[in-house]
Amino acid sequence: MPHGIEGQRSARHRRRYNVRLIKATWPYTVPEIAELFDLHKNAVLRWLQEGLHADRSQRPYLIRGDELTRFLNHRQDGKRQKCALGQFFCFKCRAPREPYLGIADISIESPTRFRIKALCSVCDTSMNKVQNVRNLPRIKTLFKIQQLTGEHLLECTSLRPNSDLET
Repeated sequence: MPHGIEGQRSARHRRRYNVRLIKATWPYTVPEIAELFDLHKNAVLRWLQEGLHADRSQRPYLIRGDELTRFLNHRQDGKRQKCALGQFFCFKCRAPREPYLGIADISIESPTRFRIKALCSVCDTSMNKVQNVRNLPRIKTLFKIQQLTGEHLLECTSLRPNSDLET
């Protein structure tokens, strides 16, 4: 990872680890885990202080793969935040938020899904989420719909100027 200002990872933005890379019955050492996830060994040692169980009867410490998977899953699932149907996840606030004044725009993307767009009520950042068309009647009751557009090709009725079809 580059060490410039652009390459530094913010303390707020933690990364998610691919636990499918871990072999359940395999014993891992601290440097092996660090290499597996492209981390510094001090990060893995910090995990040991935070509750990752290891066999400390001998050096190097051995960590079972299933224990590492359990620890990382517990650590990553604790950070997830569910949004209610009337909420959006604001990436700037890093939390579920209500839309500003309850106003939202809906654009239909396909016959089965649509996108809801709104502004965060706290920081005015643009937020959006994709929903199934089955939820559209409930969504209409939750928000003041400002604009409902169909942007999918199926809803397109006008011919394009560079079309091969003649009118």
